[in-house]
Amino acid sequence: MTSYSYMSLPYDLSGSMSKNRFRNEMLWGLKKILDLYKTNKNFTVVFDYKCDIEVHLEDNFEFYQLKTRNDHTAYTLLKLTKKDKVGKSILGKLYTLKYDEDDKETDKVVVALVSNAPINDGKRVYNNCESTLFTSMDETAIKKVKEALKSELSKEEELKLENTYFIRTNMDLINPEKTLIGEISLFFEAIFNTEPKKVNSLYRILYSEISTKASYEMELSTYDEIIEKKGIGKSELTRILNKYLDNTDISVVKTKDFIEFHYNNSFRDRLEFKKALNQIVIELSSNQSMKKLEEKISSFITESIESFPETDLEIVDFICNALEKNKPIEMTNAEFRMLVLYTLKRFEEGVYEKSVS
Repeated sequence: MTSYSYMSLPYDLSGSMSKNRFRNEMLWGLKKILDLYKTNKNFTVVFDYKCDIEVHLEDNFEFYQLKTRNDHTAYTLLKLTKKDKVGKSILGKLYTLKYDEDDKETDKVVVALVSNAPINDGKRVYNNCESTLFTSMDETAIKKVKEALKSELSKEEELKLENTYFIRTNMDLINPEKTLIGEISLFFEAIFNTEPKKVNSLYRILYSEISTKASYEMELSTYDEIIEKKGIGKSELTRILNKYLDNTDISVVKTKDFIEFHYNNSFRDRLEFKKALNQIVIELSSNQSMKKLEEKISSFITESIESFPETDLEIVDFICNALEKNKPIEMTNAEFRMLVLYTLKRFEEGVYEKSVS
């Protein structure tokens, strides 16, 4: 991919206005963001620039074009390669994104048509397949697809169609909200080990962020501008989630109240512990060693609660002393203490009840 340049690809901002009326592309993109976040890879999802949904990874690009059908009837390969009034087909416009600066086809780049309807290659209807490679379809039919695209794109060599997919999504692209709210709830529980409070509010926050990106219509001259104005990345989603968590998780509020009450005479201690708490809340969703330590603290509370001292401050000291040997080297004493306190408050709120049972 040495000569593959994202900035040299054709772009089309004419679809941005339609995104204000048709939300299915944005919301499928939200589902893609949730799926990517769980992989722990660095990514940015760009909305409606080169195509409907773009995934920018550290070493590759993926481009997704969404097509919905109200009657769910199958797409045919002829339909996907049929030219419109300006001589472009659905698949042809997407496949253009696989060509590098030297006009060479790039195998590694992923392009995919996404639909709520199946695809029919003339021999078989791919009804239940979530993702189907074009190269795995009927050989005779695909040969015609290659010929049609070769003609449309004015290429001398036959197209390879590597990493070219038709994706039939089981997500309701006509009325996706209910599906997505459920997805967000499951995602949040998997990441933060707790059910989200006001999940509809979180959905609206995420939708608003994506809508802003998708609706941005000005031409952008640099890659950094595109990422900033049209994209949502892993770090930005982490910020949104932690801000939401901070505003809805009563355990965070109780931990901050504890700091204010017990360290009211020491500005330095309050500052250090609040900074440590923020760091804990930010990292806990993705730091595996911290999550394991949280589980160990929770288990210790369950097993030792009968022998705890009377006051909260003494209990925190008791747990810290008992589990000090489990503290990772890279974790500060303040962070360790705040993780103990935060876990104690989450335990008090019943966050761990499912794992305890």
